[in-house]
Amino acid sequence: MPLSINILRWILRFGFLASLGIGVALWGGHAYNYLQLHMWIGFIITFALLALVALALLSRMRPILPLLALVWAVLLPAIGIGQLKMMPGANHWVMRVLHLIIGVGAIGFGEVLSKKMLRNDTPVV
Repeated sequence: MPLSINILRWILRFGFLASLGIGVALWGGHAYNYLQLHMWIGFIITFALLALVALALLSRMRPILPLLALVWAVLLPAIGIGQLKMMPGANHWVMRVLHLIIGVGAIGFGEVLSKKMLRNDTPVV
């Protein structure tokens, strides 16, 4: 199990860096050709976080943190996809910042879940 946790952690980390780079370019009004790639990377990040949530729920970890991460994993693509239609115009930056915060939070949840599972070496039931 530690190998799968570490692989998922690195998927989250590399995915975040790639997505952040593309996101900054998109925010600056450039690289709209890469919007679909940014979205696919976001889905990969979401699935990696969901896999960590599943491993955490199957381990002996208290369920509150994995359940919060599950809600967060649902929010990430919902806000990411929905932001194109939310608050258009001058206030659209609010949705961009919210999406960035949720993305950073997803990586944070993934790091915390994986560290707790690796530190405790909690076996999957």
